[in-house]
Amino acid sequence: MRTIFIGDVHGCSTELKEMIRTLEISSHDRVIMLGDLINRGPDSVGVVEIVRERKFECLMGNHEFEYLHHYREIPALKKLREKMPAKLHDWIAQRPLWIESDAFLAVHAGLFPGKHPSETPEEIVLNIRTVAPEHGFQSELSSPMNKPWHHFYTGIKPVFYGHWARQGLAINPPTYGLDSGCVYGRALSAFILESKELVQIPAREQYYKKLTDPV
Repeated sequence: MRTIFIGDVHGCSTELKEMIRTLEISSHDRVIMLGDLINRGPDSVGVVEIVRERKFECLMGNHEFEYLHHYREIPALKKLREKMPAKLHDWIAQRPLWIESDAFLAVHAGLFPGKHPSETPEEIVLNIRTVAPEHGFQSELSSPMNKPWHHFYTGIKPVFYGHWARQGLAINPPTYGLDSGCVYGRALSAFILESKELVQIPAREQYYKKLTDPV
């Protein structure tokens, strides 16, 4: 059995299907999606359908969280809610904040220094990118004094995460950042734990153009 982590898809169903074909994923593999299946790309519903039907594991991402809690106020999310079948909506609502085994820890955004996700507010698990002086939580590099959260990680267990398209692919063992910005025209990334193999599928096009927007 392989353990395969796949970074943020953001509605890029074509690239996800190509990744599945390229990896020749079977029922013997354990596939863990790192969250943010939806929004910004062309086919959010299709991506959720694929992941659910193939019984892939999947984390809650900040985009899923925003969709679930704010679709009534945000027009784009309201439209997505109208297209999302009830069974898929309910499936999204059941996604965990982290997945852990003896061999790895998977979170959507990252870890607060010295804390397990069970000890951390969901806002941090879903949104952290950097840590400010004196360990203040930041979602962005708002100051040159801020450092990426993974610079503070001192554990041995590999941590797999997505969320940070601007940072891009960040393979810095024992942390592995797999949001390589597929929806922005770059690539969809997967990492196989046992073989330590990185696999990337180039984006077919740039579906969403504002990389400077909050992500």
